[in-house]
Order: sequence, then structure tokens, then C-alpha cells
Amino acid sequence: MKIKFFTNLIKRHNKNTTLNLVSGFTIIEALVAVFILSVSVASMLGVTATSASHARYVNNEITANYLLQEAIDSIRNSRDTIAFQMKDDLVNGGWNNFLKRYGYDISNGAKTKCFSDKGCYLEIDKFEAKNLSSPDISECDTAGCKSLSYDPTLTSSLFYYYSTDNTNLSFFNRKIIMVINPTNPDEVKVTAKVEWRNVDYTSNTKTQELSISLLNWQN
Repeated sequence: MKIKFFTNLIKRHNKNTTLNLVSGFTIIEALVAVFILSVSVASMLGVTATSASHARYVNNEITANYLLQEAIDSIRNSRDTIAFQMKDDLVNGGWNNFLKRYGYDISNGAKTKCFSDKGCYLEIDKFEAKNLSSPDISECDTAGCKSLSYDPTLTSSLFYYYSTDNTNLSFFNRKIIMVINPTNPDEVKVTAKVEWRNVDYTSNTKTQELSISLLNWQN
């Protein structure tokens, strides 16, 4: 009887131990599964964040190219418009008035606005060919050019513009530099430069430039 009692006791002990081992192993499996799932989700979130960041970067690159081309096209068109609308000015002619409008006085060599070292920024939607005081052209200050504002809801004007109260500021600013050819007064080099930050005002500054040479084709 004693032998049978101890035999049954050992069997019960082994059974309980086996159950505990099985239960413990199941918990470990669950923990491993949760860990693997967590790693997978974190990886997917990382890929999603990277994709979103890359998409934003590409979108900003496209916007910068658009802002560069917009400025160059505007200045080239203004040269042609001034040439036609002021062709009867026998003193200055269309070309000299074009230079004067952007800040170069050919009579005394004075350089302001776009011809200054600080450059200028253009309010493209306010262009008036015959207004040589050029209220649409402003010289940048020593801190740099004014940031562009952005409003995607606008329907009657440009999405990117310069606001008087600095509202809706974007991450982009644009500067125009114009340089007269020292050996050919009938040629001017126009460079548009756009700077921006991809995330916020504290991230690294990105820069793109676009240049073109304009000629006095009436001469």
C-alpha cells in the first residue's frame, strides 16, 4: 500500500509539473508573438513615415522649380512688354527703361533693387510696364528676402504671393539677382534663387537656382 501511495503521489507530481511546463511555454510563445508583431508594426510605421517624408521632399522640389521658372518668365515677359509699350521713348528706349525698372540706371551706373548685392523680390501679379517706380519690385534687406505666403484657396491670384501682414507664410523665399555684362551693356544675367526648409524653420536649408541671359534684341 505504501508503495502504491508513493507511486500515485509521484504520478500526480509529474502531471502537475508537465502542466506547469506546458502553461509556461504557451506564455513564452505569446510573448514572442507579441514582440514579433510589435517589430513588424514599428517597421511598417517607419516605412510609412519615410515615404511621407520623401513625398514632401519631392513636392517641395517641384514647388521650388515652379517658383524659379515663374520669376524668370515674368522678367523675360516684362522685358518684351516694356520694349513694345515704351518703344516711342526716344531718350531711354525700351531696354534702358527695362534696366531702370529693375534697378540699374545706365546714365550714372547706380545699382539698386535687383541689381544690388542684396537682390530683390517680385510681386508678379502687380506688374505695370510703364510704372518705372516699380512698386512690384522690392530690394531685400540684409537679413534676406521676404518669405512667400501660400494660400491654396485663392482663385483670383497666385497661390504663392507676398502678404502685407505676413500671414500664411510658407517655407519658401525667392531672390532675384541681375548683373549687367561689363563688356556688353546690351546683355544682363538674371538669376532666380529659391530657398526652403522641408519640415520646419529649424531644418536644413535647401537651395535651387535658375539663370538666364537677356539681350537687348531691339538694338
